[in-house]
Amino acid sequence: MLKDKIARIVAENEALFPIEKEYAVKQKLIEENAEINNKEWSFPVIERCLKETEEVIKGESVSFMNEPVSYFTKHADEFLYVESTAFETIGVDGIALEMDDVFETTTGLFGLKVQKKWSAFLKEYLAANVGSATYSAMFSDQDGLWDINIPLDQLEGFHKDMAIKDAMDLVYRFIFKLLEAIEAAN
Repeated sequence: MLKDKIARIVAENEALFPIEKEYAVKQKLIEENAEINNKEWSFPVIERCLKETEEVIKGESVSFMNEPVSYFTKHADEFLYVESTAFETIGVDGIALEMDDVFETTTGLFGLKVQKKWSAFLKEYLAANVGSATYSAMFSDQDGLWDINIPLDQLEGFHKDMAIKDAMDLVYRFIFKLLEAIEAAN
């Protein structure tokens, strides 16, 4: 799962995010002092969409990722959908960010490729790390994905003035740690 993907990245001498490098050292895929280039975020798809219809309002340039997350407070009728090749490592096609109207929190939504048998573990992990009343996780037998919605406000390091790209990094690290926990429990 995660170990195989990181081992492939290391074998191909590709860059790693800090969390991936930390994992690679833990798994003895690389030495702690190994010279590894830091991976940079790239987002080939950045779309602002209407929540009600999911219609694309506008395809944004990468500079939009520097907007503060508080953008969604002011534009509660929108969500942002992004894709990145980096998401392949964590089994996610894309991530959406929006303001949750009910809980008034900034949320991250994504489909996660994890087997249904991990249901209890997944829900326990989410409850312990983002609060049991503030997340949702449903498995779709149709596409074999978990549809997960987490409040970013509950993630360590989150603040409303952070750049959207930094919020994406927080979500990525959260998913990475979740997958690492599943792998350790396997």
